[in-house]
Amino acid sequence: MGIIVFIHELGHLLAAKAFGVYCREFSIGMGPKIFQYQPKDSETTYSIRALPIGGFVAMAGEPGEEGMESVPVERTIKGIARYKQLVVLLAGVFMNLVLAFVVFAGIFSYAGVVREPEPIVAAVVEGLPADQAGLMKDDRILKMTFVDGTVIEPETFSDASLGIVTFEDTPIELEVLRDGTIVNLTVTPVFNTESDTFVLGIQSYTGALEKVGIFETASYTAQYIIKTVGQIVMVLRLLVRGIGLNNVGGPVAIYQITSEVTTSGFDMLYFWNIIGSLSISLAVMNLLPIPVLDGGRALLVMVEMIIRRPIPKKFENTVMIIGFVLILAMMIFFLFNEFKRL
Repeated sequence: MGIIVFIHELGHLLAAKAFGVYCREFSIGMGPKIFQYQPKDSETTYSIRALPIGGFVAMAGEPGEEGMESVPVERTIKGIARYKQLVVLLAGVFMNLVLAFVVFAGIFSYAGVVREPEPIVAAVVEGLPADQAGLMKDDRILKMTFVDGTVIEPETFSDASLGIVTFEDTPIELEVLRDGTIVNLTVTPVFNTESDTFVLGIQSYTGALEKVGIFETASYTAQYIIKTVGQIVMVLRLLVRGIGLNNVGGPVAIYQITSEVTTSGFDMLYFWNIIGSLSISLAVMNLLPIPVLDGGRALLVMVEMIIRRPIPKKFENTVMIIGFVLILAMMIFFLFNEFKRL
């Protein structure tokens, strides 16, 4: 997480300094300082703090920042043009997507790209829901309709798997293509203790690993990131409606995943895959319209651009506090869920 947070906050810092904003501190982590360094002739202190749960750039003019009242208004975040404020606020998200692109482009260049298998059933496990519902080998899944009306038309087998895992043990209306004929089936996933997830009891064909040129690698990487962002957005949209809450992971899940790097022997590709995936997740999460996050703060700036005047400071501070409480409540909820699963 240190790498991902560093790149994110570096984006904010570089953009802010490019527009002349006074930055008092660049910090990785929260809580008490355990290390700090201020280069000669630099106005910014670089620090590492005890709690590895984020980071920040302390910029003059930000809500809640004190001790910088003497900074000229033109050197505060509020003193620069609003479009520049948007650039500063969204620079962290941009840098996380750049990091993800570089990481996955490197992985795909080295190891090749995986052509994901199509949503075609390679095998049906006897006795499990798919078998009981009548799914057969070589059935192509055309459409999945879930209990809340959500419809997924999977392009790959992983698209179908995501829907199954997210909606857990609720009935799924399947439309499959079998020997040129459309067949409609209803199937309900069951929990599998070995995989610790919900399953139908179907298997996919093996994806093909291909070595490709630099231009195709770049194109494939961009498509991969766009698809991943789309999947995260879909899951977030369902979470707001209370669907799939038990499948969401937070700090404990991140620790469990990253610990596998050391417990099973350090795997460089696995390590960088985690970095790339978490970097995309952080970018999307930061775009949520919650005031304390980059997306919420950018939304406030856009409101100011529309009304052509600053939002009252008291209102902005209140909104920020509400946003902080929401984030804290979400963290507590997800931590509770994770410890309950453990």
